[in-house]
Amino acid sequence: MEEQNLNQGAATPGSHETSYIPTQPYCSGLETVWTGISNSLDYNLLRNFEAPTSHDFPSGYLACDEFFKSLGQESFRSAFRLMEWQYDQRREAQMILPFLYIGPTSSARDLDFVKREGITYLLGIRGPLPYHARIVDADKCAAMHGIESGNVIVVDDQDLIKSLPDIIRGINEHICCCPAHHTGATTASGNDIRSKPWKKVLIFCETGNERSAAVAIAYLMAILNYDVQTAFINVQGRRLCCNLPESLKRVLQTFGSILAARRDVMKAQD
Repeated sequence: MEEQNLNQGAATPGSHETSYIPTQPYCSGLETVWTGISNSLDYNLLRNFEAPTSHDFPSGYLACDEFFKSLGQESFRSAFRLMEWQYDQRREAQMILPFLYIGPTSSARDLDFVKREGITYLLGIRGPLPYHARIVDADKCAAMHGIESGNVIVVDDQDLIKSLPDIIRGINEHICCCPAHHTGATTASGNDIRSKPWKKVLIFCETGNERSAAVAIAYLMAILNYDVQTAFINVQGRRLCCNLPESLKRVLQTFGSILAARRDVMKAQD
């Protein structure tokens, strides 16, 4: 018996391989590393948005000191309409917050939609290749309405991480109604900003389902203090066709860690 135990796992005559003795079930380890957006979404996390109760970031990092006060609580209230979703709506833009929309390029080029919704800023998220500038572009629509437009060029999904704070700050500077940022501009429909509706931003990418959605999710994480899972579900609850690749999910998880570290530093200084 002792000799048999000693020889267990040794190579058999004429073979260069040893017998495999399983000690525990195989595991890739991915589940212990990836704790971000689950493939099985918990729609119990869907909620009607309300204004945040705190903003634990340095002044000017994501918004000026007067940002929330200048907009008022109503600017952050938004109900989800998951049960009203229809498949054809994937070609349209959806409102995430009263001042923030996401959608495909076609929605940003829709002159009637931009005018009807009072969009004041068309923000495209696109790649670096020459044809991306043709596919993801709405500058002509913006020029025809006399509103602002901009494009953020990201080399890949990982490159988006370092751009997110600047994107969020740019959105907030555009919609902020404080004296430093308010310019008395008009919407595409000709309404004076001071009489409301507020300025509105449409974030778009080619399909409206990936990078533009990721930016909206990051915005909710930063401004409404949502974790990545809750933010994702609440964006998808308003635009059901959102479908992030794993690379973008990891980008958002990393961004969440950056936000948490920033908040911890601010709280430690109080």
